[in-house]
Amino acid sequence: MAELLLARGWEVVCPVRNTALLRNLAGFRAEIVPLASIEEQVRKGPGIDYVIHIAGATRAPDYETYKYANVEFTRRLLDLFTNTESDRTLKRFVLISSQAASGPSADDGSPTCESDVPRPISLYGRSKLEAEELVHSFGMTVPVTIVRPPTVFGPRDVDVLGVFRSARFRIAPFLAGPDRLVSIVYVGDLVEGILQATLSPAAQGQTYFMANPRPVVWREFALQVARVLKYRAYPLPIPLGLTKLISLAGDSVMRWTGNTPLFRSEKLEEMKRIAWVCSAEKALKELNWQAGTPLEDAIHATATWYRNHGWI
Repeated sequence: MAELLLARGWEVVCPVRNTALLRNLAGFRAEIVPLASIEEQVRKGPGIDYVIHIAGATRAPDYETYKYANVEFTRRLLDLFTNTESDRTLKRFVLISSQAASGPSADDGSPTCESDVPRPISLYGRSKLEAEELVHSFGMTVPVTIVRPPTVFGPRDVDVLGVFRSARFRIAPFLAGPDRLVSIVYVGDLVEGILQATLSPAAQGQTYFMANPRPVVWREFALQVARVLKYRAYPLPIPLGLTKLISLAGDSVMRWTGNTPLFRSEKLEEMKRIAWVCSAEKALKELNWQAGTPLEDAIHATATWYRNHGWI
């Protein structure tokens, strides 16, 4: 997001928790502000026009930790920008939520829409839904917009990185059983959509899914990654019983070390669902946004970035 905004000529302020860890901002002309100083930056600085709140915890040991990161910090930002003495009024507060806040779609793959009643099944999804409700409660005070991305892949991503690394070993692992449909989006398309939602008057007070027009079967996506990387990979179905053991091991690692591995029981509950499909029709209709990068091109661009940076 910062890369896109800077390329478009915006002045970008990035609050960071640890100013010694700036790998993803290296070489950017963004203004780096320690998180502890963000209040001073807002109150004494030249003024912030737009807040795009992307930060959050996708892994945590319990709901209280999720809530602190995803809800209470959002509240802190909203309070800051609604109580500030600055002469400049915030033009939009955009929360980047998650498809997890809505929950999975029906097993037949029917896409979830923004008007559907949210039914999150994970602690993470619950926390993102609570953050959404909080943001909407400030809607009479500050203009707000919410974006719900599905599975995101692209440069710098670490969660889908495993699919690209598996391709090098000529395997395409997937959860055994029925085909599982998943909505995905390339990060380059997503940030374009976020910017459009940020600037569009029609998006005020609205929530949008932003995803590719067509979902993918995860097994086929993994095989396509391998083909783009010029590998002949073989489908590797992982039995549900084995994934349960692996997830329990992840839970143990979390309890004993405090680290939160990607694969644990909470993640398995999401992976077991047959369909995580959402509709981006509202974004197309109201924002004229559509994920325009062909899937093969997006995979190729992602793989090129990974290779150039030594990740695969």
